[in-house]
Amino acid sequence: MVVLLSGWVLYLSSKQVERNQRIQEEVSSLETEAVKIRRENETLSEKIQYFSSDDFREQEAKKKLGLKKAEETVVIIKPQPEQNKEEGNSFVMKQQASVDVGKENMPNYKKWWKIFF
Repeated sequence: MVVLLSGWVLYLSSKQVERNQRIQEEVSSLETEAVKIRRENETLSEKIQYFSSDDFREQEAKKKLGLKKAEETVVIIKPQPEQNKEEGNSFVMKQQASVDVGKENMPNYKKWWKIFF
């Protein structure tokens, strides 16, 4: 009878230990998830602060609406006319052609030297 009673007590205690381990694993996984959510909340609150700042508003007004401050000066750089672009491209092509001559026999370090110098 004592053996049967001690077996029953051991069985119940092993079940309790197993249950405690499962609960502890679940608690640790929930704690890691809570830390992750806290970090996400911090980054989101930082983004909210930035988006509500005057610097962000000013930057977006300049980008999207083309606005400027009263004391600022806007400078517009016009692209080159088509005629000048073609002349510039032909000049670059002539330079590349002069570099390409004899490339096959030249070692790499000399090719690089010609490109940069």
